Amino acid sequence: MPSSGDPLKSAKAVAVSWHGVLFDRDRCAIHAAVKATFARWNVAVTDEELTATRGPTGRAQIARLFSLPRVAEAFRGAHRRWANDDDLGAMMRDLEPRLLAAAAAAAEPNADACAALRKLHEAGTRTAVICCTPRRLLQPQLDALAKADVPIDCLVTADEACEPAPAPWGIFEALQQLGLEKASDLVYIDDSPLGPLAARNAGARSIAFAPTGPLSSEANATIRGLGELEG
Repeated sequence: MPSSGDPLKSAKAVAVSWHGVLFDRDRCAIHAAVKATFARWNVAVTDEELTATRGPTGRAQIARLFSLPRVAEAFRGAHRRWANDDDLGAMMRDLEPRLLAAAAAAAEPNADACAALRKLHEAGTRTAVICCTPRRLLQPQLDALAKADVPIDCLVTADEACEPAPAPWGIFEALQQLGLEKASDLVYIDDSPLGPLAARNAGARSIAFAPTGPLSSEANATIRGLGELEG
């Protein structure tokens, strides 16, 4: 697996993850929101568990957290039963305003991501952003992105593709909007382990963005900083 060199060779388009890459580096704001929701159900989740389940936001991450035996057992210990669909629905209703607040708390796009997208656009590479959150929960960040004047040719949210990674629908939607004939013409950059899986499922290439985390065995390349894209 290459981790340096030219991970964007022959790419016609680059898509980045909204959370973790373009906004909310390390997903601190979203993790705090999820922690607060689980705390209302008397379940504590750790940073390590949140990092392991990152990728989807909202109900999808709640479900992934309950797939962890320790979290499931913690809920059962507090409520004397396993969590069910009604619980997940109630937790999501509690989480939604917290996600909007998280978007306000982390409203400014990451400067290095903005710089990378501008350079890619100037070089003739089309740019896209993929997010599995509805636009109504992203409004503070959408407003800040418009003010930052970052060239984005395509923005895919849960409003256009409702299944989060590793489902490939978000990448398929980006390919269609960008008018790319081959999926391999697109490179997807994500900070979660599910991003490279979604890219592979779509036939696209991927770069794992891991400033401090482990190297990815699923991605075509791993970068520690977005400045490496200049290679």
